[in-house]
Amino acid sequence: MSVNLTNPDDFGDSPSTVSHRVIGERIRPPASQAVYDKAITAGIEAGLTSETATLLAYASPDVQQLRRALREKKTQRFGTEVFTYIETDIFMWHVMSSPDNIRFEGEHAHGDINMPRFGSVNGQALLTFEMNSTALIEAMGPQIADMAEHNPHIQSIKDRGIETPGWLSFLRLTTELGDVTRFETTDGYGRSVGSHRGLRLMFKDVAFNLLPKSRQATALHHQIAKWAISDDASDVEAEKVRCAIMPNARIIIACNSEPFHLARRHFVAHLHMAPPMPFSLATNLNAKANAAVDKLHAKDLLPSVAGLSPEQVRDILDGTWRAHDLLPDEIAVLACSALNPHQNTRQARAVNEAITDLTGVAPRLEDRSMIAAEVALRGLPNDPRLTRRRSALERAWRLADLRTVTLTRTDPLQLLATALVDLVQRTDKRSAARAELATLASYHMVAGQNQLLERSEHGATEGATEPTKIIAALGRTDLGLRQLCQIVLDGRAGRAPQRLPERTDPVDKPIGGADPLTPQILRDIADQPTPGVAVLMPEEQYAMALTGFESALDRLHTAAVAVAEVKGTDGEPLAETRGYDQTQAMELFSEVTEMIADWRAAARKAARRRQRMTEDGDR
Repeated sequence: MSVNLTNPDDFGDSPSTVSHRVIGERIRPPASQAVYDKAITAGIEAGLTSETATLLAYASPDVQQLRRALREKKTQRFGTEVFTYIETDIFMWHVMSSPDNIRFEGEHAHGDINMPRFGSVNGQALLTFEMNSTALIEAMGPQIADMAEHNPHIQSIKDRGIETPGWLSFLRLTTELGDVTRFETTDGYGRSVGSHRGLRLMFKDVAFNLLPKSRQATALHHQIAKWAISDDASDVEAEKVRCAIMPNARIIIACNSEPFHLARRHFVAHLHMAPPMPFSLATNLNAKANAAVDKLHAKDLLPSVAGLSPEQVRDILDGTWRAHDLLPDEIAVLACSALNPHQNTRQARAVNEAITDLTGVAPRLEDRSMIAAEVALRGLPNDPRLTRRRSALERAWRLADLRTVTLTRTDPLQLLATALVDLVQRTDKRSAARAELATLASYHMVAGQNQLLERSEHGATEGATEPTKIIAALGRTDLGLRQLCQIVLDGRAGRAPQRLPERTDPVDKPIGGADPLTPQILRDIADQPTPGVAVLMPEEQYAMALTGFESALDRLHTAAVAVAEVKGTDGEPLAETRGYDQTQAMELFSEVTEMIADWRAAARKAARRRQRMTEDGDR
């Protein structure tokens, strides 16, 4: 039947309503078994399995169109992954609204959605998902309702059909009922919700009832094909025809990267974040974090943790594996170690590469700190307080010492003992024990019921009591280190943080007569001109001076990077086109560089002297 698209009779009551016959022209009645068998064979020859080729054949409104599409495979690159796909029409009752959708990445990360994540079959572009059928139906209900409420495009599908094709992937769904193979909305979640509503279908119908070759699916196909060419179709029947198909759906049949579920995750984030979509901050940060973790794993740059394989470390950081024995504060240390490295390290370059590949924009130093903070706080609810907690932790983790932290899982009291020795003897320029203790404590200082670290209302201005300043102040004195240890002990025990009296050792129990620790007390400690002790020994004064110097260097580097990142209207960095010529700055840097060179020479000389003393003592 030929439909004249310029004829007003081919549209409904208003120009915004498309005649069902326009869409119905693409729908053929069910084919013979021989025709379906040929289509399945063509799919297998194109690289599909019998499982996926069968679904593709029976989901096609026009089998001849499908066979042409299989002969004309296409490829598209997203970042470093190349996807092979075909374009063909697909019946929407074979397309599930995805149970692992990027729009809910933030909710997944913070445990608001208690659902597993996609896996995949080795060597195939076939996703896997396993869950109890009743639990799956109940879990998908709120997500679908949320999409229907907040996506205005959904309402237009019943009047106009699906106008923009989406991306679909094959999915093997495993429940106590057995395995079924469906398409999932890699990109097109809202379109699937609108289409299913127009077809009067529930999620359970699409997932479990309208399967290839089933009587229900065949009967619906017959009905839609009949109504598609009818001039007497009712409003409801016409609406069902309009909602029946996704024209020119892009179906992924192969990918150059494995595992496929991770490649698909990168691809979906790339689609929705370059340019950015109005997703929640938690969703954006988690999508970036997952891409960064996958890149670090691929380059063998993830932190090593005793007793855990690199794959297990990756699965902990991306939230896939939660049945591990790491404590929440230990996950925070792991996140800081992996995602918050110093500039110009291999780890930093890998994280930058992953995020730039995803969004097209290179992250700043503080962006990496924010991503690490988000991963650290995944165990907390995604409520209004999360933004404040995340912001405070990000500020704390800008401290230079914490960018080299390593998770050893050492007992906090032992970490304290080592950190105190490092403080007095200055045996380690950047004490690993102090960094781990401070990072553990920083988690509890933002994650507890009473948030102890708060980002200054004045920002990172000179003199403001920022979380960075508080952590630095606590980490450079005897009393401060003991207080950090007490915070960790209290946090792990679920106690309110206690202020540790002077000349008192931390204990893993309530302290009689101890005052509760408050944000103001921490600010007072950080603002003290002689923090923590009445008299500072020369070694302590030297340690404080070096800490201040290193923090100033870190701030200077951050400021320099900020200058280098400013671009003009032509997209070129202004620092390269306009430059910066300041003789005084060059003279100052030369002077500082000479001082650092002298200090390095002195440090090497002192190290050789200690080595000789050690050797003499061994004789």
